[in-house]
Amino acid sequence: HSSSESSCRGPHIYTVSNPIFPELGGTSYSIIGLYLTVVLTIGRFVRLSFSGQLSRVIYEQLHDVDDLVDYCEVVYIARYSVQYELEEELYRKLIKIFRTPDLLIQLTRRRDQAPPAHQRILSRGR
Repeated sequence: HSSSESSCRGPHIYTVSNPIFPELGGTSYSIIGLYLTVVLTIGRFVRLSFSGQLSRVIYEQLHDVDDLVDYCEVVYIARYSVQYELEEELYRKLIKIFRTPDLLIQLTRRRDQAPPAHQRILSRGR
């Protein structure tokens, strides 16, 4: 193994077969080798395109984010009006909302599905 081979991660696949396309670009390729190269390359691109989507789905599939946007604007207004203690308190509450999936889902329900206490949750800062 050379140093470049040892830096590669994942399993290594070696195929042994008769060359079908001799001297194609200076090397000989077999049907199995070409097939494996194409399939593994497509598989890698598919995996890379979907990686990380599981962790983002909760934030991308929220229904009604108006209350959260309003809350972010209140944090901005507190900073703009030089009320740094209030800004920090509001910011910590906002972070807590985003770190608690049940609360985040409850706050972003569609208005027709929201319980009556929906509007009071943000004001309490739970």
